[in-house]
Amino acid sequence: MLGPPGSGKGTQASLLASKAGATHVSVGDLVRTEVENGSQIGRRVAATVAAGDLVADEDVIAVLAAPLEAATRAGGWVLDGIPRTVDQATALDDMLAEMDASPQLIVALEVTADEVAERLRARAPVEHRVDDTEAVVAHRLAVWAREGPPVLAWYERQKRLTRIDGSGDAATVADRLAAAAERAPH
Repeated sequence: MLGPPGSGKGTQASLLASKAGATHVSVGDLVRTEVENGSQIGRRVAATVAAGDLVADEDVIAVLAAPLEAATRAGGWVLDGIPRTVDQATALDDMLAEMDASPQLIVALEVTADEVAERLRARAPVEHRVDDTEAVVAHRLAVWAREGPPVLAWYERQKRLTRIDGSGDAATVADRLAAAAERAPH
C-alpha cells in the first residue's frame, strides 16, 4: 500500500487485512515501536523519525524482516509504509522472493494535497504522533513528493501498480480497494 502520509494507507491496509484474514504489517508502527522500546535501531533512528525524514533502507528492512516472515507463515499480509524509495522496493522484492511471497496487488492511494493535509490535522491530536506536528507533516509531504513518484514509476514500468482513488470516507475507499483486490491475479 503506497501513498503520501495521510493518504489512508494504514486505515485501508488494516481494513483489507481484516477482510482477507491476513496480517497488517505497518513499517511505520514497527519503526515507532523500536523507538519507543529504545532498541539499538530505535535509538539510531529516533531523531530521523521525529524530523519526518526517511529511515535508512537497511534499518527499515531489518525492522520488517521478522514480522513479514511471520505474517507470510501465518497466511498472508497487507503491507504499508514501504517502499519509500526505489532502493527499498528492490530490497523488498529480494526479501519477498526469498520468502516465496510475491505481492498479489500493489496499490497507490491517490489523494489530493488538501485532503491529505486535513486528514493529518485531524489525526495529530488523536494519535499524538511525534511525526504529525505541522512542520514535520510539511516535511514528510515534501519527502513523499520527492521520493514517491520514482517508486510509483518503478512499479508502473513493471506493470505491477494499481492506482486507487483514496478520497472520501474510509468505507468508500475500502470498497474501491476490495474491487481492485478481486480483480488481482491470485
